[in-house]
Amino acid sequence: MTQLHEGLDYTLYKIYIVGGIAFYVVWVFVQTLVFDALSLPGSLSFVVLGVPLMLWFAGVLLYWWWVFLFKGRRELEERIEVQQKRFPGIKSMKSWSILHRAMAIYGGSVEEQRRNEIKARRPILVWYGFVNLLVVWIFGPITLGSLGIFELDLWVWLGGVFVWVIMMLAVTYFLLGWGGSAAEKAYLAPLGLAITQMPELKPDEVGLIGGGQKLIPDGSAIVEGERHGRLVHIETIGRYSLTVLQANLPEFRVQSNEGKLVPDRGAPEAVAKALKSLPKAKRWRGMEVNAGPEGIGVQRESKGTNMWLYDLWLAEYLLDKIGAG
Repeated sequence: MTQLHEGLDYTLYKIYIVGGIAFYVVWVFVQTLVFDALSLPGSLSFVVLGVPLMLWFAGVLLYWWWVFLFKGRRELEERIEVQQKRFPGIKSMKSWSILHRAMAIYGGSVEEQRRNEIKARRPILVWYGFVNLLVVWIFGPITLGSLGIFELDLWVWLGGVFVWVIMMLAVTYFLLGWGGSAAEKAYLAPLGLAITQMPELKPDEVGLIGGGQKLIPDGSAIVEGERHGRLVHIETIGRYSLTVLQANLPEFRVQSNEGKLVPDRGAPEAVAKALKSLPKAKRWRGMEVNAGPEGIGVQRESKGTNMWLYDLWLAEYLLDKIGAG
């Protein structure tokens, strides 16, 4: 399955962009030097030279309307159909968002994921609508003025462009907050998880000495839920995190050797074989896996945020390879 910036349609879109620009340059060259389009009477010169550019630009805008309205939804449904019964492969870790979607479909809540996708798309559609209005303001007066429908006031036009740019900056700032707030509330539910404890805030003593009033988290944040019938417990304190899944396993341990996961000598053969297929990566640094009759736990120390999602993937990956129920 493809992503928004992959696939045949996106390849054709890039060809359209490059080919369209090349075609327009050749078109203008031929029309001006061969057919002397600039000397055509009335608005014919604008029609000959300007309309092809606007049609090309309209094609660009329409493509992205199709992407935002339909392509993402279609790809989600395709992924759901294919991946619900198949564990997300290593390719799913291409980015945090791709992994999140894959983990939501496999073991999470598909309906929550659908709702989450709709919520995340709304700010994008509003922002892109404002972009289109800005384009209309830029090209609209030029087109109408060139066709002789009304006389274009340059200063009014430039002032309008300036106002639209300022509005776009304000709208972008607002929508980033809107989308971020919605994502913060919704990204756990598709995984089948929920926050059960948040750390309290206390004054930063170092900051108080320096005259500041900064508040810092005091305590752990706990996320819990159920995936594939297994209880999940995720606890984070600063840069430390612990991810535990309920399971009945033989005792074994896995350590990270500068990003390469290495099992101990007593680990089951299935674990050793599964870890061989995982390439060395920064995401595995500073972590340790411990398993036993009560479950499997992945603990780490990392500067990154939301690294627990990779730990959850690793724990479920090992359980899948071991065949634990």
